[in-house]
Amino acid sequence: MILARIALVLISALVAGAALAQEAPSSGGEFIGRIFDATGLRTTPPQAADFVRESRPEHMDYRPFDPKPKKDPKRKTAADLRAMGADLEAAAAENRRKAARVAAPDAPVKPAAR
Repeated sequence: MILARIALVLISALVAGAALAQEAPSSGGEFIGRIFDATGLRTTPPQAADFVRESRPEHMDYRPFDPKPKKDPKRKTAADLRAMGADLEAAAAENRRKAARVAAPDAPVKPAAR
């Protein structure tokens, strides 16, 4: 009987935890802000002075602290990279073939095999 009650409590805690996790704050700062709002410790900021309001533009574009990476239009696909690799390998083979025909004038003489 006690095991059944413990199991029931654990199951209900898991279900309630999953339901609350979906509405949980995404960061610690947001969680602390909710606590401050609930206790009345957070006050609204005072209105800016006239010279500040006049010097600021209507719409301020801020950069986020954690920016999402934008898709790079120069980024190549895997197929493009494989094709470029094949082109490089072909060019390297061609260069090795051309280099084999050229004899360097000051190259050391290889000793004959015995």
